[in-house]
Amino acid sequence: MRYFFYTFLDFARNHPFQIILMAMIGLISLALLGYLIHYVGAHGFGKMTERLRFLYKLSNEKPTVLFNRIYTQLKSIALRHRVPALLLALLVVLKMLLLFSLVFGKSDSPIISENLAISDSHYIFGIDISHYNGEIDWEQVSTSHHRIEFVFIRATMGTNGLDKHFARNWVYSKHHNFIRGAYHYYRPNEDWQKQFRNYTSIVKIDSGDFVPILDVEKSSLHGRKFLREGVLNWLKMAEQTYGVKPMIYTGLTFYNLHLKGYVDEYPLWIAAYSGKHKVEDVDWTFHQFTEKVRIKGVKSTVDGNNFNGDLEALRKMCK
Repeated sequence: MRYFFYTFLDFARNHPFQIILMAMIGLISLALLGYLIHYVGAHGFGKMTERLRFLYKLSNEKPTVLFNRIYTQLKSIALRHRVPALLLALLVVLKMLLLFSLVFGKSDSPIISENLAISDSHYIFGIDISHYNGEIDWEQVSTSHHRIEFVFIRATMGTNGLDKHFARNWVYSKHHNFIRGAYHYYRPNEDWQKQFRNYTSIVKIDSGDFVPILDVEKSSLHGRKFLREGVLNWLKMAEQTYGVKPMIYTGLTFYNLHLKGYVDEYPLWIAAYSGKHKVEDVDWTFHQFTEKVRIKGVKSTVDGNNFNGDLEALRKMCK
């Protein structure tokens, strides 16, 4: 149901003029239909039955005779009743043409030349996105020649931040059968409990979804101890609340300076733009190796990620 809701919103956003025009045609059509129903009610069903019999007899007539008979029959109807019927028929045809153009018209999505070589490896490949990537055409993404298996989506930031495209991306990624995960951007100077409540108020993880993800990228004004305690408390609370062990995302340099040796019990998603080569001296589960993946349906480039395991292992990490 939520998928159809967001589909309608997208359709209305992309075709506002057509939606308004269709609504106006619909209202006028209803008014004309109401008038004709009133006419039939006022004059009884005898004349209507007579007209239907007449139409049935026309089925065996030659085209020229058929046209003359219809024209003669229309002339016998009073002009004030003839015009509404013709208008109604015209509006119905116009509405059908408009619907046809909307459904089978050209897509608004830009034509993207995908750089397939960037994701070509033996690793399981996926992407991560946020509202900085704009409104995504998931129908196009689902036909990408990149072998995308998972999508990590930013959900919340700090104590009160919400990614404006999260709800839409969350619904569409599920509908198109990607393994989806939701991550929280950690603001190191804010209260970890309020940050966690912000995340849980938005993210509901279903069976088959990836575990909660905490994105930690910046140091705290209150020192490393404050940062580490907040991060660990967030991760522990996530495990208690969702019943699965969460994952932590961070950059390679930041990890070595601030988190190494403190979050080792949690799966690690490491950012290091070192191409497709394995990150040395780090026990990584996911490796964000580039920010330059071009994908159909996404106007900007996106981050590319490798999973250090097979598809079965990836699914076992999900709830």
